Amino acid sequence: MGAFVALMAGLGGAAAWCAVALVRRGRRGSTENADGLLIEQAARLRAQQMKTDGRAFRAHPHGDRGSGQRRH
Repeated sequence: MGAFVALMAGLGGAAAWCAVALVRRGRRGSTENADGLLIEQAARLRAQQMKTDGRAFRAHPHGDRGSGQRRH
């Protein structure tokens, strides 16, 4: 019975900590509407794509060797 009470107290404490963290994060000017969230998501996807393109270019700066093009 004591273990159950301790478990419930631990879960309650974790829930309270999460609530405090979310409230504090909300005060820093997070996006408040769906349009802002979509803009942030698009920017994040663009940044990820640019990062991926840069890695691909560094790995094969003269093109993909498996594409069938030959360099002489």
